[in-house]
Amino acid sequence: MKTIRFVITTVAAAGALLAQVRLDSNKMRDDLFAAMSGDKSALKRMFEASEPVLAQNPDHAQALMWHGVATLGAFFMQAQSGNVQAAFPTLQKATTEMDRAVLLAPDDVEVRVLRAVMYTPASRSMPGRMGALLLEKARVDFQHTFDLQRDYLDKIGTHPLGELLQGLGDANSRLGKPDEAEKYYRLIQTMLKETEYAKRAGEWMTTRQPLPEARTGCVGCHTGR
Repeated sequence: MKTIRFVITTVAAAGALLAQVRLDSNKMRDDLFAAMSGDKSALKRMFEASEPVLAQNPDHAQALMWHGVATLGAFFMQAQSGNVQAAFPTLQKATTEMDRAVLLAPDDVEVRVLRAVMYTPASRSMPGRMGALLLEKARVDFQHTFDLQRDYLDKIGTHPLGELLQGLGDANSRLGKPDEAEKYYRLIQTMLKETEYAKRAGEWMTTRQPLPEARTGCVGCHTGR
């Protein structure tokens, strides 16, 4: 499934954007990659890591977000069978958990970034209003993350900054807000000259239309400045 492949590359950006590691986020992320490639045992490990934490504290935002991410991964696996309708309750459970995690910890970068990098690709395969709703939530998450780090953007590294600005540019463009998108693509051209991010920004400037899906995935995952 095209969306699943895109999720794998997009969620990798979370590793560069996360400000802190909780619940061994690196291991959870690696398990997510494996799960989205079809490894059901990796998905099981994600549930096994987050569920004991939630049993002790149902309001643990990071654990709730990771559990929601794993549940969304389960949805993608179910949807691969072709019966998306049967998998819909799993999707609802995943989004409910992830949205609640953001409400519990609105200023937690890990929580915000994880929802953004999962909702962005997921929105592409959802119909009409639901897809737009997921994308808008992703945009809000990217924007809030940007605002939290506004005063030290030049210190967070090429990869995390590029993924953050690219996420904002793409989300705004897809939501029909080219003027807002331009702000972030121009910032990429200013702060990240001679990078792949700058090349993509230049492509967007030429058309002011959403870039193809393949031109919005994670660039050089697990690398930094």
